[in-house]
Amino acid sequence: MKRLVLSILMLAISAYAIAIDDRFISPLATVKQNQAFSIAVDEGNVLVRNQYQMWVYSTFNAWQPRLEGSFSSLYPIEDVNIQGGNQLYVSSHEPTNTVTAIDSLNTYGRIFFTNPIIGDKMTREGSTLYVADRFRGIDIFDIGNGVGHDLKASFAEKWGIRDFVAQYPYIYALNDFGVVVVDVSQQNFPLGIATNYQIPDARCLVKDREYLYVAAGKELLVISIRDNDKPLLVAQVRLANEIQSLAIKDQRLFAALGQGGVKIYDVSIPNRLEDINTFYPPAAAYDIALENDYVYVALGRDGWIIYEYK
Repeated sequence: MKRLVLSILMLAISAYAIAIDDRFISPLATVKQNQAFSIAVDEGNVLVRNQYQMWVYSTFNAWQPRLEGSFSSLYPIEDVNIQGGNQLYVSSHEPTNTVTAIDSLNTYGRIFFTNPIIGDKMTREGSTLYVADRFRGIDIFDIGNGVGHDLKASFAEKWGIRDFVAQYPYIYALNDFGVVVVDVSQQNFPLGIATNYQIPDARCLVKDREYLYVAAGKELLVISIRDNDKPLLVAQVRLANEIQSLAIKDQRLFAALGQGGVKIYDVSIPNRLEDINTFYPPAAAYDIALENDYVYVALGRDGWIIYEYK
């Protein structure tokens, strides 16, 4: 009997140990001067913004982020992207929108050029910029080295696009009902190949290997896209708070949960997610971005924070 109890105890300890994170999360720097309801990072450039203004920081020294420039938008900013280190693409719903640099007594480090575009969400692969619009579908632009943007094609989706990821030769998008897969192998002729109507309140998604991770309210869904013609739900987890944003790297999924902090899952086995860590920034986590060994969290009116994760 004692051996049986001991064996059960050892199994329980082993199972618990598997779910412990083998990396440490450590705060490096907090920037409180600017509002950050959204955050994005690309090659050491951090773009934070509220509805009408954005700031660009460099993190060559992650302990002391440097403010490189600030810009105001006449109309609400929907999304931003940076290319070539100095070309800022800013999407809004107004064709006549202007984005202008804000003068400051501070000496900014670089000169940026702004390119307003109509749309809600943007993602870039090399010199191809994909712009999703809730009313017009997805536009595909060739932006070269970051000078201007030439429209290559448009994909007219019947229902509005909420979020999407583009990894050639496919686009994986959330519309008002579920997941849509678009074949862009011929970028001049995008073709919708599959729809999965199972996620009416989906908010955002990320992709890792052959799986999509979708946030829908408090639900985290894992969808297999091994067969792009037939997306398949393989796992579902309910969290205590609504999911504000998702980010994924090295088979670790980060979920920003507002007042619920940031939860980290090991997704090496996609149909059996392991909850391995939760950390709590000094304010609500509105958005999250990852690059190298750093985690960037937008804290709304309280600015933003950098963590080291290694």
